[in-house]
Amino acid sequence: MGSSDSALAAERLRMDGVLVQHFRESGLTGPRWDQFHRQLLGLGLGIVAKLVRSGAMFSRCGQQGRYLHRQEIPPQEAEELASDAVYEGFVYFRDRGVLGREWTVEQGLPLREYFVNACVLAFPNVYRRWQTRVNGWQDVRLVDTLASLENVVTEGNPEDAVVEQHAVNAVFAALSEDSRRLLFLHDQGYSHAEIAELLRLTPRAVEGRIRRARLAVRRRPEEER
Repeated sequence: MGSSDSALAAERLRMDGVLVQHFRESGLTGPRWDQFHRQLLGLGLGIVAKLVRSGAMFSRCGQQGRYLHRQEIPPQEAEELASDAVYEGFVYFRDRGVLGREWTVEQGLPLREYFVNACVLAFPNVYRRWQTRVNGWQDVRLVDTLASLENVVTEGNPEDAVVEQHAVNAVFAALSEDSRRLLFLHDQGYSHAEIAELLRLTPRAVEGRIRRARLAVRRRPEEER
């Protein structure tokens, strides 16, 4: 690294220190924190999603002494895992790095790099929960609940209903395993809080995933026209 690069890195680190001190004094409130919070989550999701999709996350975890048995992650579920890791990594970053004063300028680690490392540290628990859900539900036979959820089966003659039901089945099969589980539990009358406890998620995460699953259901027939 040249002298100009070193000076630039030192200046960025100094600015990170000023920013963190401001956040600590303000108690993580105010428009500046809100903006930083949003930007950090967006940055983290982009980086972590790439690490998960490429498989590089497993080597990053190994470098941190957290070795994982790698299991194939469907592309549609990689972003969900990344989202959970970023959320939990942010909690670590906020509570221990900023409020707990674990992050310091003297460490020489830029703030955003510290945050990404926090997401990497959070990933093993997120990944193991995902493995438990996937492996634990392998023998569960999911009934076709999509028709009742979306009310797409027609009220016409039996032939029309059969055709429509086949379309529903195709859409349901195209959803990710996690999405099918969520829709199944929701249709069985479980609340968001109950589903969150069963699948070890937050109620807010459950609500968001159900919303995205429903959106995928609505979009698929339109895309196939």
